[in-house]
Amino acid sequence: MKIIKGKQLGVMAIFCLALIGCSEQKSEQEQSEQLRPVRTLLLSSQVDGPLVEFPAVVDAASSADLSFKVSGEVTELLVKQGQEIQLGDVIAKLDATEYKLSLDEAQANYNKAQADFRRAKQLIKSGTISQSDYDQLQSHFTSAKSKLANAKNNLSYTSLKASFSGVVARTYIERFEEVQAKQVVATLQDIKHVTLKVNVPESLMIKVSKDAPKHIIAEFSGIPDKTFPLDFVEVSTQADEVTKAYEVTLSMTRPEGYNILPGMTAKVLAKGADVNKSGLYLPIKTVLKDASGNFVWTVESAGAGKGKIKKNPVVIGEVSTLGFPVISGVSEGTYIVTAGMSKVSEGQLVKFNKGVQ
Repeated sequence: MKIIKGKQLGVMAIFCLALIGCSEQKSEQEQSEQLRPVRTLLLSSQVDGPLVEFPAVVDAASSADLSFKVSGEVTELLVKQGQEIQLGDVIAKLDATEYKLSLDEAQANYNKAQADFRRAKQLIKSGTISQSDYDQLQSHFTSAKSKLANAKNNLSYTSLKASFSGVVARTYIERFEEVQAKQVVATLQDIKHVTLKVNVPESLMIKVSKDAPKHIIAEFSGIPDKTFPLDFVEVSTQADEVTKAYEVTLSMTRPEGYNILPGMTAKVLAKGADVNKSGLYLPIKTVLKDASGNFVWTVESAGAGKGKIKKNPVVIGEVSTLGFPVISGVSEGTYIVTAGMSKVSEGQLVKFNKGVQ
């Protein structure tokens, strides 16, 4: 039997220890390579919040159907459709011949009644006429005065004037046409400012708060890459009987260079009515549910490129365009597993590097 010397034995011992160390290092490396990689999302606050989109219809800030208060034949039509006019401008005129004659007759009757009543004032003092005769003459004078005023008004009504500055949206009559009182002659609109009307469903209307941030803009399909700020005007407090929606009216200044007219359609974007105080939103696909309720898988760093899977119960709000708003359960800076959620489990070690998502 060959005897191994001490020096040779020491060399062999060192060699064996080196082999063991290499084996352990290789085992750890293989284990690290075998860890399942996960895709994550770093949860951060969304300052702007979700946007809610509504279809809208453009309307004039002021609109009026203008008509004569008396009937007659149109002798002049002084405006055209699309024409800008100012307050007090004459739009159309009627033949005033009969109304002038009526005024002359009313004036003559008034003059006579006035003279008779003046004499009656003197005669009643001397007792020449009775009280009943005096009262009758006074009544005639009052009636004549009223008819004169009415005749003057009717003559003035033969000229139709603009009740405000704006644009003639449409005319409905022609020259020499016979029109009746209250028949619409023209539609006048103020389009320096336009309004947009949207219908807000009950589910959103119930959450609207006067203290909520108001950021509302309009987009038009014919004006790409531009938005226009809107101001709140009013909201109906009674829902439509069929749609159960509430009409909200918004306004904007008509922008120069763009022909935005009543009847056009637009898209209104508003910050979500359900204000999320945390500012955190979970992607829809990351939220799972079991018998205990909603939860997400999160990853906590375990050092050396490894992470530990943790099951986090969460309380969420109604889904929005940004996902589920977080009420409680997770905080900003948490890493949420966004893929392969069905292949992870509580306490599982995974391949994880912060900053690589």
